[in-house]
Amino acid sequence: MLMEDYKVARLTEFTYTVTVVDSGGNKYAINGNTQQYVILFPGSTYKFDQANSTNSGHPLRFSETSNGTHNSGSEYTTGVTTAGTPGSSGAYTQIEVTSATPTILYYYCSSHSGMGSNIDIIGGSGSGHTDRGLSVAGNTPSAVNIIDQLQISTTGNASDFGDATATVFDGNCASNTTRSVYGNGTTPSAINTIQYTVFSTKGNMADFGDSTLARGQTTQGTMSNKVRGFYGPGYVGGTGAVNRIEVITIPSMGNAVDFGDRSIADGLRSAAGVCNSTRAVFCGGRGPGGNTDTMDYITMSSSGNASDFGNLVAANRYNAGLSSSTRGVTFGGAGVDVIQYITTASTGNATDFGDLAVVTASPGGTSNNVRGVIMGGNTPGPTILNTIQYITIASTGNATDFGDLTAARSNVSGSSGSHGGLQ
Repeated sequence: MLMEDYKVARLTEFTYTVTVVDSGGNKYAINGNTQQYVILFPGSTYKFDQANSTNSGHPLRFSETSNGTHNSGSEYTTGVTTAGTPGSSGAYTQIEVTSATPTILYYYCSSHSGMGSNIDIIGGSGSGHTDRGLSVAGNTPSAVNIIDQLQISTTGNASDFGDATATVFDGNCASNTTRSVYGNGTTPSAINTIQYTVFSTKGNMADFGDSTLARGQTTQGTMSNKVRGFYGPGYVGGTGAVNRIEVITIPSMGNAVDFGDRSIADGLRSAAGVCNSTRAVFCGGRGPGGNTDTMDYITMSSSGNASDFGNLVAANRYNAGLSSSTRGVTFGGAGVDVIQYITTASTGNATDFGDLAVVTASPGGTSNNVRGVIMGGNTPGPTILNTIQYITIASTGNATDFGDLTAARSNVSGSSGSHGGLQ
């Protein structure tokens, strides 16, 4: 869906036209888009119109399980009504979405397997996977394709989730409540690959699209507003750092496009990123002139160059970030154990938050809007860490032990279904 579609979809009542197309077997097409990923909002009623003759024999239903009853799931019926016979005039399946509707649903054909796709309920409070955090790929010191999972609200060791499409480090994740999208990175050459997975189901990543150029050492910290995800400046190899900010539409697979540039003329890499639901902030980084304490921000709903936000406590690179609805927290970096925070909605300088357990460069971060989790990284030497630490974002203080990754690694990227002020 395009941005304009999301605005339309927030009407009190909305109708999707359903057809069935032959795309390596029968598949549902929603408004002409095969196996369309659908976004719904509480307070609205959505009619999936099955009057088109191609729907004959293909009743559309909902489930909390991918592929519904074909995958040991059950039909979801709360607020759902059906009418008529698919393929005949007046046939439809309708759902009234409320704040109690599960965060994640799936539409499927009750008669045939593999026809449907995902539904993301923005603001739903049901049985979604918003507390699941992922740590993606990293450096051991060679690149790996490991994806770990953890429950952010419960301390303990991480467990295996699946694999990235290739061994890679120094990329970055964007996410919504359903998808984690990992872009760019180093293999050891910089790549332009964008790949994704869904939080609800353990498994490997799949191709999403491509960036406009290959680069590693991109912004470490999930920067997204449930619809759009952002990748900051990075390192492209022999030409050095580039200043480009790119944007993807998370629910719709495809290539990234140019958004604008950071405010620093020489381009920066290895910066931290934090956000709330409207604003993304780049924190520090390294360019040809060395490390910087500059923070600058973009408004995620528009496009254009970043504007000055304020300054870090000290110039830094190889730091990472995590967020709540009000605060952005950046931590670690080259030779430091400092944790610092900003109030994301108000420009100004960063404030000391506390300290990490050890000096840590190139960690990963994720959050659930209450707790921030800091994963891996390396100490000077370097010693690569398997340590997971956590903080309570709304307070200040030192990081506390959470558990361990499945393997020690640095240059990881973190994401969750509830990061960054999006709950």
